[in-house]
Amino acid sequence: MKPTMNLVFSGVVCAMLGIAVPALALEFHVSPTGGDAAAGTVTKPFLTVQRAKAEVRKTVATGLREEVAVFLHAGTYELSEPLVFGPEDSGTEAFPITYAAFTNEAVVLSGGRTITNWKKAEQGQWTADLPESKSGKWFFRQLVVNDRRAVRARWPDEDGGLLIATIGGDTRNFTFNKPLPKETLAGQGAEMVVYEHWSITRGLITASDEKQVRTATRMGWIGHGDYTTASPGKVCYLEHARAFLDKPGEWFLDTAAGVLRYIPLEGEDPAKLVAVAPRLERLVVIAGTKERPVRNLRFRGIRFEHADFPLPAIGYNEIQAGHYGTALTEPTYVQPVGIECIYAEGCRFERCRIAHLNSAGIGFGPGCRKNAVMGCAIEDIGGNGVMVGWRGKGKLRAANQPGGTLDADWDDPTDAPASNEVANCHIQRCGADSRGSVGICVAFSTDTRVAHNLIHDLPYTGISVGFRWSTTPSTQARCVVEYNHIHDVMKMLADGGGIYTLGLQPGTVLRGNLIHDVYRRACAQGSPNNGFFVDEGSTGFLFESNVVYKTSGESVRFNQNSRASHKWTVNFFGDTDAKAEGAQATINKAGIESEAAARGVRTVPKGVGP
Repeated sequence: MKPTMNLVFSGVVCAMLGIAVPALALEFHVSPTGGDAAAGTVTKPFLTVQRAKAEVRKTVATGLREEVAVFLHAGTYELSEPLVFGPEDSGTEAFPITYAAFTNEAVVLSGGRTITNWKKAEQGQWTADLPESKSGKWFFRQLVVNDRRAVRARWPDEDGGLLIATIGGDTRNFTFNKPLPKETLAGQGAEMVVYEHWSITRGLITASDEKQVRTATRMGWIGHGDYTTASPGKVCYLEHARAFLDKPGEWFLDTAAGVLRYIPLEGEDPAKLVAVAPRLERLVVIAGTKERPVRNLRFRGIRFEHADFPLPAIGYNEIQAGHYGTALTEPTYVQPVGIECIYAEGCRFERCRIAHLNSAGIGFGPGCRKNAVMGCAIEDIGGNGVMVGWRGKGKLRAANQPGGTLDADWDDPTDAPASNEVANCHIQRCGADSRGSVGICVAFSTDTRVAHNLIHDLPYTGISVGFRWSTTPSTQARCVVEYNHIHDVMKMLADGGGIYTLGLQPGTVLRGNLIHDVYRRACAQGSPNNGFFVDEGSTGFLFESNVVYKTSGESVRFNQNSRASHKWTVNFFGDTDAKAEGAQATINKAGIESEAAARGVRTVPKGVGP
């Protein structure tokens, strides 16, 4: 398993990847052209990651005496089920276990399936037969074509033209400001999508005619006024029906016929399309226990792609930042994550790509300590990009909100994720399906560091810190958000900002962040959009050396707290102050670090700065 030539070669490969693996390291190899009956060497690799993981587990059971590296050779590995890592897959601080792309090759761990059997059809469409969809075994809400999220056929094609006119008594019957398409939308998986103030609602359409639609569930999170409900005058659109398939780049899954329909973009050759539809909802699960965490796993240079998020049975009534429910007095839920971490310690994702997930990207839940997401590309995510304090698993205590679970803390405070880090990541195009989602969400955690990330092209907020609408103490404390470059945010919704905060958070520091181009689109409804939106209960922050300019609303806005609730040290707020000489140091330093930055060379993209 470990011939001499491999020992020498291992050191070379690891040096290329930046992996701190000593000369004597045990390595296994995996390749799409390998075989699981092979030896797992560089010349005779395994076929699947699962096979290599099983071999690593045997090594762990005998006691680690060296680092272990699993090298994945170039190719796409389509997973039939999530990769699950338990305590028995752990490394140690001295001898971590690393799963890495071999010599920086393009390696994809995919929860999807590539669709290749395209044929030309009518009206400029191309079709692919999917018998599993006809039999009810495969329905998906996302399609990626040539590494781009294709548009789920919708009407109208542009936002702003369709408004809710009236609502029936059970908030499930709607009329609009214009006639609807004649074709019935029932039975097609069609959805009604409503833009609210800082959230959206999605509901399955069960009946329609030219005048109205009926949805399977109530539209909106009830009990918080019109802010989070489908009320008259709200902008909406209808999605996923054959009648809506009329524009290049759109697709529709016809389950009745078992046919996927797609209209190619100009210049696309359907015979050469790389079209991928998700089959899994999760790609990786790192799941330990309080007594036995999963420790010291490393993932480097791997692309984690293609996972779906089915429309919940209750509908998707978004509350804020990827949380949803039915009413203020009912339980609330959080989006699933493509990479789920529970009771994980010392695990790291480095220089990976997390993309094309319809759920949230990566989540650190109960008992997660000293984990890191470093230098990763996180893009085209349906929900939040990264969640530190993900509460999809773990026991929660009674909520602060009357009757609900929206701001429930961990039942055991020691479950609060601690000392986790998100740094030097490029995060963009999150909220692709759930528009009220954010780039990075931090809640009910301690000593989290969010630093030197480039975050942009989002429908709502860039970074959200805290999730309690009062000054009631919680486990959220000592979060450091520093030197992030945030721009082109708030492109669809309202009442948010570059950085959004909630609640009492002792020791929290917001330092050296560069925020600009915070939008306000014409059809958005609700309160202003700001550089910093310091919302309800926010208390105890230090604002230091931040630069904010070119915002649609004020640079900083307070709601149910005040400037006196925080400490302020030399910030540059507004277009004029951002031109001051002292602001340039922050402009130069914010965003992704590089070797050039370490040498003092400006790395901010050309044109940045007032």
